[in-house]
Amino acid sequence: MNRDLDKMRRRPFFFPLVLPVLLFILLVAAAAWLFDARATTVVFIVRHAEVEAAAADPDPNLSVDGRERAARLAKMLSQAQPVRGIDAIFASEYRRTHQTVTPLSETLALPVNLVPSATWSDLTRRITRGHRGEYVLVCGNLNTVPQLVKSLTGQNVTLREDEYDAMFIVFVPQISKKRVVRVRY
Repeated sequence: MNRDLDKMRRRPFFFPLVLPVLLFILLVAAAAWLFDARATTVVFIVRHAEVEAAAADPDPNLSVDGRERAARLAKMLSQAQPVRGIDAIFASEYRRTHQTVTPLSETLALPVNLVPSATWSDLTRRITRGHRGEYVLVCGNLNTVPQLVKSLTGQNVTLREDEYDAMFIVFVPQISKKRVVRVRY
């Protein structure tokens, strides 16, 4: 009987010790979630718009349809405006990619950062380190868009030769799983 009384006396002290530990764990989990949500980089990746058909030029200009698509992209991203809007714009060195993002660049008064093909593989590191928690637009071509999505998320995506309206929205959080969403514009 004496042993039963000793056990009863010890139990009430166990709960007051566990409660602060559980509250601490809950507080750390909430702080990690908040940090991860605020430090998530969102990357909008598009292929250049349609180019002129009779192009013997290796770097053709955008066609009329391409200029209309570039204007739609600018309208969509400038009106959708995340909390701060787009923070940075990157494009490959080709005229068609630069012309695709120029309407948005002019609307938001942001410079277009040209990325040479030789340094395209460094773009992932440049975005994740230099633009953490920001919204970034990247315009590439048929080969570089899937390559960039793969390097950011590890997921394989494909584009058809005639597909100019695909946009990949890549969420790159610091802690949780990276995600990619494909939309049309």
